[in-house]
Amino acid sequence: MIENLKSAVLSVCMISICVAVCTLICPDTVLTKQVRFLISLLFIISLAVPLTDIEFPESLVQIQEQKAQESAVSVTKECAERALLLLLSQADISCTELHVTVHIDEHQRISITEVSAVCDDYQNTCRILHEAVGEGAELHVTQILE
Repeated sequence: MIENLKSAVLSVCMISICVAVCTLICPDTVLTKQVRFLISLLFIISLAVPLTDIEFPESLVQIQEQKAQESAVSVTKECAERALLLLLSQADISCTELHVTVHIDEHQRISITEVSAVCDDYQNTCRILHEAVGEGAELHVTQILE
């Protein structure tokens, strides 16, 4: 029962975040009413499912977990790329390309496994990226030849 209660509380938290985001995004009052109705429906379902022990087919759960993991990887990748580009630009390093590879392990720990960059200052780029991502990530830096 405690696990079900934890699931219900987690669901309520996630729905609350969705409500806040949707409220900020929806510019029109008509859309706002429709979005609030859908979110209210999801809120009720998110409370009812953990407390009533309704089991979903395993394939639906796996699909949901896979989509959530893909979304987490995508968001983490974007944020990491922006942060690294900001660090490099603060050091007056110009980058034409920067790509980050992110991995989520079985314990849901997120790590950066690889960074590739094309920049104008090879030495400083390597140093900054190494300091930012640590020892575990592979670095592939190419210098722009002018």
